[in-house]
Amino acid sequence: MDTTKARIQGNAVVVTIPKSLGVEPGTEYRFSKESDGSLKLTPTKKVPETMAELFKGWHGKYETPTDLQDWDSHDPAGEELWQR
Repeated sequence: MDTTKARIQGNAVVVTIPKSLGVEPGTEYRFSKESDGSLKLTPTKKVPETMAELFKGWHGKYETPTDLQDWDSHDPAGEELWQR
């Protein structure tokens, strides 16, 4: 088990994560201090900023589920925005 020491860097206390743990530089974490004093780091999920970023790496084909196939043949029933 690797150990590390907390140190002061500017106005922050810094703990170094050993490279052997395989954490990618730039990975963002949410942290919390547990009741026993341990620190918990949880990776945050990055919210895509563009449609291209959202679907990056996806090469599948979308198929409308059978129970929604007649969706496009209906007219709006309320005040929803509708584009065809």
